[in-house]
Amino acid sequence: MGETNISLPEIKGTLLNITTEIQNVTCENSMCVFENQNYLSNDNSHGLNIGTEAAVKTVIPSENIGTGCVLFFIITMTIVGNVVVLVAVTSNKKLRTVSNMFILSLSLADLFVGTIVMIPAAINEIFGEWILHHSFCSIWVSFDVMLTSASVLNVCLISIDRYISIMTPLRYKTIITHRRALYMLLAAWGIAIFSSFVPIISGLHNPSLPTLKNLTLISNKPQCLFIVSVPYAFTASTVTILIPIIIALVLYYRVSKEAKRQALFVGTLMVTSNVLLGKNMTSKHVREPFTHKATVTLGIIVVAYVVTWAPFFITNITESVCECVPVKVFVAFVWLGYCNSLINPIIYPLFMRDFRKVYVKAIYRCCPYFKTLKHFQESPRMCKQFPLSK
Repeated sequence: MGETNISLPEIKGTLLNITTEIQNVTCENSMCVFENQNYLSNDNSHGLNIGTEAAVKTVIPSENIGTGCVLFFIITMTIVGNVVVLVAVTSNKKLRTVSNMFILSLSLADLFVGTIVMIPAAINEIFGEWILHHSFCSIWVSFDVMLTSASVLNVCLISIDRYISIMTPLRYKTIITHRRALYMLLAAWGIAIFSSFVPIISGLHNPSLPTLKNLTLISNKPQCLFIVSVPYAFTASTVTILIPIIIALVLYYRVSKEAKRQALFVGTLMVTSNVLLGKNMTSKHVREPFTHKATVTLGIIVVAYVVTWAPFFITNITESVCECVPVKVFVAFVWLGYCNSLINPIIYPLFMRDFRKVYVKAIYRCCPYFKTLKHFQESPRMCKQFPLSK
């Protein structure tokens, strides 16, 4: 067999050209080559192993494993909680009311946040780079903005629905009909879509910095960075976060005033009853007004809403203006907003009696042991043997 003679300058020149090409390659067709890395492949034309293609190896940093476990625990709980709410509403006839249409829409939005949004976000945090398909970046960001906005707007609609049911209970069924509730939900989802897919896919969110199209525009590693302009940050954040927060706070203030008025009325009623009946009637003889319970529920809704989304609103505006927010702080506030989708299926069902009854029946059906234990504890014989009070 013949041998090919290659001079040393030719080898050095070939390696230099290949190294230069590899250093200048950017992400194309979801293939990324990083700087200062020389990769070798078989080139039998000169009997040498010379690199012409780069195979990117994705490694999970060890410090991100614990973070990934926490994030996927949050994701799992978010998905399970919202699936339980959806199943409860759709399978129980008593829960298929106009008021629960808003809760059903909220659970659907939160379920999509837990699956479509949070899972890719968690993968991105674990690997420290965007490992999914290049074209999916802009789609994922659009779903992120749309679904989180829809979740926030649905929370606002629930606050409005609770406000009307408390302030005008006799006119509630004539004000909030199935058709009007459907129109309200369509408006909320329409605003969410219009503020997300339209500007993001068209690049109007930041025309001068196309980071969603060129994932290596800022860093060597592919990163799906959603960097927004100041006008878009102010407009989108105001419509989908600030205005709903203001509406929820105003409604809670008015409902709390109504609760105080009813509490004063109950106190006056007890004083009058003591005078007329000659008995010392205490507050436990009078049924607690419905408004008080609803006010507490609405207060928890507003607090959870403000605590989870207000930090992101402030951080997003600040970052768009000065670009001075640390990355870890920004990501933490983003995930705090995501956690609202975990809190929602806990707040609404557990503070509503109809949902609690459905949950208890489901638990007894799945685990008969709990029902047997309850009957055992409530039996007359057990009450005599182990009285609760002397």
